[in-house]
Amino acid sequence: MPDLSVAVDHHDITVSKPSLGLSITYRRQGRILKTVEPLRIDPSAEELIFLVRAWKAAFAKAQSLVWLN
Repeated sequence: MPDLSVAVDHHDITVSKPSLGLSITYRRQGRILKTVEPLRIDPSAEELIFLVRAWKAAFAKAQSLVWLN
């Protein structure tokens, strides 16, 4: 996912898409990733696509860090 940026800070993984000004942070709580900020109830199609891609990127990063095992 070359247009997404993934950053790790302690127990947080932040995924952003600078070209759209979108970002979301997931926090490790045990073996679970949870969003830090509440999600919008009615995201636009573009935001929804970002959220799906961001979750996949964060999940892959968490797996590579052995957070979910």
